[in-house]
Amino acid sequence: MTTDRRTAALSLIVSGALAALASVGLSVTFGWPDILDAPATEALPAFAKVAGTVQTLFVLEMAASLILVPGVIALHRLLARSRGTDTALLTVTAFGVVAPVVQSLGWVRWPLVVPALAERYLDPATSAGTQEATAASYDLLNAYAGSALGEHLGWLLQGVWAVGIAILAWRAADVAPAWLRRSLAVVAAAWTVTLIPAGWFDSDALSALGSSIYSVWYLGLLVLGVALLRSSSRDNEYVLVDA
Repeated sequence: MTTDRRTAALSLIVSGALAALASVGLSVTFGWPDILDAPATEALPAFAKVAGTVQTLFVLEMAASLILVPGVIALHRLLARSRGTDTALLTVTAFGVVAPVVQSLGWVRWPLVVPALAERYLDPATSAGTQEATAASYDLLNAYAGSALGEHLGWLLQGVWAVGIAILAWRAADVAPAWLRRSLAVVAAAWTVTLIPAGWFDSDALSALGSSIYSVWYLGLLVLGVALLRSSSRDNEYVLVDA
């Protein structure tokens, strides 16, 4: 079990650290996430000014998502030892594995596709018709890969995993301290307020609330990773009794 603890710990810590670094960097340099709602006429020139930095930061966002997958699987193995493998655990884990992949399909447009669109849009030799078509292509890509995949579907899938794993880990005393498990459960419960509405309509208030909860959740996962890393360093398996 020590190997699973260490795998989960390192995955959660690295994922949380990369996500925090990328999010802060994008907010400072690119006006993210507000820039996601901007039309191509604003977003592409803004991207071109800091293209290299933005590409790197979105690669970090993608890495943060994908690095979470081993942690999801390792947490599954830890919980399976505590409660046994059942349909609920398998289902929750499936959501946790698929969510980062879907999110990455949204992130990847920035380092791979948007640079070419920005270059074509801002090229002085580009005709007005081509420029208009390029802007339309960006807006369509942003609506599909960004809003539909990354911000809605990826958000929903990861939210289901967050809520599910919090419920299943509620009494898993050998996985994490009681205070941490209960804190994650509270955050996950708050997240449910934004899950269904986010999939059906846009709301600035819900988006702001969801972003705040998401940040706290990732911080909680990072803390969970530290707790697991500390426990995995011990020779004997430790069991924390619920307070």
